[in-house]
Amino acid sequence: MIYLSLGAGVQSSALYVLCTQGKAPRPDVAIFADVGDEPQFVHDQLARLKVWGEANGGPRIDVVSRGRLSQDIVDRHNGKRSRFAAIPAFTSDGNGGSSMLRRQCTREYKIEPIEKHVRTLLGLAPRQRAKGKVSATALIGISRDEVQRMKPSRTTWITNVYPLVDLGLRRADCVRVVQEAGLPRPLKSSCVFCPFHDNEYWTWLKTEHPDEFEKAAKFDEAFRDTSRSGDSRPVFLHRSLKALREVDFEDRQYDLFDGFGNDCTGTCGV
Repeated sequence: MIYLSLGAGVQSSALYVLCTQGKAPRPDVAIFADVGDEPQFVHDQLARLKVWGEANGGPRIDVVSRGRLSQDIVDRHNGKRSRFAAIPAFTSDGNGGSSMLRRQCTREYKIEPIEKHVRTLLGLAPRQRAKGKVSATALIGISRDEVQRMKPSRTTWITNVYPLVDLGLRRADCVRVVQEAGLPRPLKSSCVFCPFHDNEYWTWLKTEHPDEFEKAAKFDEAFRDTSRSGDSRPVFLHRSLKALREVDFEDRQYDLFDGFGNDCTGTCGV
């Protein structure tokens, strides 16, 4: 089985178009994992891709979800849920600086729901061993300028491949591919509150999509003491260890933060 891990961002949208046009390997299905916290423009792009795909004979698009990440985090802190997936938020390192918490969100809310759906499509029963019985190929939308994000699959029966890299396409090329297909310019796909956002993105979101920035700011306030250290080491979405509403996004000392370039799986932000 071949499937496309669809984030409805710049690169995966371009990959979906290229697959439909026969310029990249055609998947049996494209799968979008809905975290519940993507900005509205990502869902708008997903809807456009579905309509465009149906009109142009593209692979079908399935949507899966494990729930809303932000709500699960807050509910877990309030004792309403047992599941908790850490996001790579910032907290004090105890020496006057900041450090990032470990990250579980991508695997638990993106990768695992997609792989669970693939197992279902392959006819595997819950907890049935897949190794030696089936195999799958995941098409991942990483472009040539982000090759550092290419990673092998941690699931033994799945092989990750990167058609955009094989085609030598960069992010700007992906924008062109989507627009030449008659679709609007795609935007980056990610959770609205992702701590990997850099100052440029936060400024853009605050200016161009204030409603989405407000969602991030409210979540930032709601999960402040949800770490194990609690009040002694509160957590923040921004590296400055300040509430989003208080951050000076023009502060140059944070410009070197390489957000999505440090993404460990190559699944978010595409």
